[in-house]
Amino acid sequence: MSRLLKVYRNRNYVWPDDVRPPARTLELRPITRENVGQVEGLRNASVAATFRRFLDSRRFGVFAVVEGAVVGHAWVTAPADRPQVVNTYAKLTAGESLIHYCYVAPEQRGRGLYAQMLHETTAWAREQGATRVTVDTSADNTASQKGIQRAGFTEVAPTTSVVVGRRLAYIKRGELPT
Repeated sequence: MSRLLKVYRNRNYVWPDDVRPPARTLELRPITRENVGQVEGLRNASVAATFRRFLDSRRFGVFAVVEGAVVGHAWVTAPADRPQVVNTYAKLTAGESLIHYCYVAPEQRGRGLYAQMLHETTAWAREQGATRVTVDTSADNTASQKGIQRAGFTEVAPTTSVVVGRRLAYIKRGELPT
């Protein structure tokens, strides 16, 4: 049973407009209908079901692969021609894409997989016409925040989102500390 009220406190980052994502140096595979089940070796069947829904909603995902095994994943939304709410908590402007649902297996962390997945999803979003590519993470996930910044993203205003049921009821953009 899902909770009726959820509060998301996130740190938000944007890819700089004047910077092109670097070339890939690790094995990354696009997530497709044919290989989506491979995530079950890393996560579980419910994650695979979520990924199938993402594929149905014009999102692009990648698997990070080490020695033939899936060890990470990341997703990005396709840019829309109008404002949209994504994942019930994130409000995007027209032309904006959101990188989300990222994960790297604990034993693979610190090897640059996260940055490579962020760069690959950013490049795809730009190719699809995204005018702005963002990524967010929980305000208390300092490891992810450091990885996002190391990958070259710049922090923008933090947000607090309140979701009632499956509807975004309220969103507040904060200010960065000076």
